[in-house]
Amino acid sequence: MNQRAALTVLLVLVALASAWWAWKLRPMPTQEDVVGPLRGDYTANVYRLVVMKKDGTVSFRSHGPYAVRDPDSQQLFLNQPQFSFPDKAAKADWTGHSESGWVSAKGDEVRLRNQVVLDGPDVPGKDQTHIRTERLTIFPEPQTAHSDLLVTITRGASILTGVGMNAWLKTSRLEMLSKVSFHDVPKKK
Repeated sequence: MNQRAALTVLLVLVALASAWWAWKLRPMPTQEDVVGPLRGDYTANVYRLVVMKKDGTVSFRSHGPYAVRDPDSQQLFLNQPQFSFPDKAAKADWTGHSESGWVSAKGDEVRLRNQVVLDGPDVPGKDQTHIRTERLTIFPEPQTAHSDLLVTITRGASILTGVGMNAWLKTSRLEMLSKVSFHDVPKKK
């Protein structure tokens, strides 16, 4: 093999190695958040959903203008959902709504996103609790709610704000996690 042929083979090998190396170093596309399934196995333009516990009692109810179910994971993606979570102690429901929602396949987790509103039971003689945030995760059993964003809670004339919240809906117990601010106007006697 003459010098020219050997140099040509060497240059081809260097070009192939450079192309392979450049391909390996290419930036990978970022994965975008999926709002819902690309194509659901069923959709409903107006839906009513009742999720039951294993003992046959109601875990929660939801209704809204649009729902789609992912055929693989069986998760539900909801537009403008309205929810109610029974509160046996108050003999009333916690109610909530948001711009979008998600329900796990087993119905054991609910996620509300964008302009989330969760209102406590309206019991005569007691001030109703109102929770506002942009993201809220609710576990119907054991009836807890969690957020890692800014949360505003009002009850009567009291306003509590903070970043991050844990709530136990059965007992109306609330825990703010950081940057907590409280404003209270005492009731006049």
